[in-house]
Amino acid sequence: MLDVNRVFALADVNNFYASCERVFQPELRGRPLVVLSNNDGCVIARSPEAKALGIAMGAPFFKLREQPGCRDVRVRSANFTLYGDMSRRVMDIIAANVPDMEVYSIDECFIDYTWADEAAGRARALRAMILQWTGLPVSFGLGATKTLAKVANRQAKTAPDGVFAMLDRETVERVLKRTDVGDVWGIGRRWSARLRLHGIDSAYDLAQADRCWVRGVMGVVGLRTVDELNGRPTVVLEHVTPDKQTLCVSRSFGTTVRTREGLAARLHHFTARAAEKLRQGDLLAGAVNVYVRGNPFRPDLPQYTNSVTVGLDLPTSDTGLILRAVLRGLDQVYRPSIPYKKAGVLLLDLRNRHHNPPDLFGRPDPRRARLMQAMDTLNGKHGAGTICYGEIPKHRTWYMTQEHCSRRFTTHWRELPVVMAGMVISGQINNS
Repeated sequence: MLDVNRVFALADVNNFYASCERVFQPELRGRPLVVLSNNDGCVIARSPEAKALGIAMGAPFFKLREQPGCRDVRVRSANFTLYGDMSRRVMDIIAANVPDMEVYSIDECFIDYTWADEAAGRARALRAMILQWTGLPVSFGLGATKTLAKVANRQAKTAPDGVFAMLDRETVERVLKRTDVGDVWGIGRRWSARLRLHGIDSAYDLAQADRCWVRGVMGVVGLRTVDELNGRPTVVLEHVTPDKQTLCVSRSFGTTVRTREGLAARLHHFTARAAEKLRQGDLLAGAVNVYVRGNPFRPDLPQYTNSVTVGLDLPTSDTGLILRAVLRGLDQVYRPSIPYKKAGVLLLDLRNRHHNPPDLFGRPDPRRARLMQAMDTLNGKHGAGTICYGEIPKHRTWYMTQEHCSRRFTTHWRELPVVMAGMVISGQINNS
């Protein structure tokens, strides 16, 4: 029996990155638009018009112009400063209008509408408010569980008013029967392939599957998904963000790198940023993985990929100690005469600094913690890179090639949009 005692909504900004660009650049509206990753490497967001042209997520940018019909596609480099600020504005509006919500990602949040007498109507009103105040279109999917709200949100993307409710049995069954099992929250590509081998092709098939069989094949997590599809809530709103398990900073380079010194300079910068993120989250790392890669899109060049994990003596967030381990890892994976295109630092075995037991034999220097805190304070006050550990080249032409980046319309005084107001006086426009 479908439990409608709880009502969850998933609010999702449509085509978030592309929509943020269109708010301040009206000339992009109605045109195919793609947003590129760091260093303009590949497509990470598409407007509906770009999707209609068949442009795939992750498509390499240099191949885009060769694709039929894509010569006039508009291109923007990722502008995460703008996207982060627009996300904050949307979440602030939602938080001011509902008593309970969970920010799930930069463009999604769950809302508990159990208290509301007419949840779909309130969702429509909230959607209109967000559109008027930020210019961003948001879709609302409503269901008796978070998983059903996710399914409903896919339907809301094509609904005329951007809201779709799955709060009665007939609607739930009808939608689940036409929802691919791979589109269910938490299933993914690997599990969907295995489920199809057992004749489970749709979300409805999974909801009707034998519970004992599901528990034996997919474990407790799979059983929770089945319960959620049948309207029995097993996943509540999370008000405290769980600690990260891993943290990665990596980039593709604008130009290939062949020397160890060149790779070390890039990994030095990635390590500094990763350690700064660790300290911001009150986390410590127990190990670090270093990886390097050639250019897979240039088969005419030597191909090489390698990685190595280096343990840290004690869990730490000290930039210097982590950098020392990273450079030891680089010595193990570096091979001369390889044109490297990408490298990265992956921090592993993360734990909360406040829950980490003290070591009986280690003697961390308290002055190091104060040094890291001073670095973060100065960089936070005067801008990233004001002070850094060691020496980083001033001219980093290899990093963050963003040839199509838009302005920081909402966070920088000199890049704010300019509005021209005018009055018609005796047939002439008088600007003021």
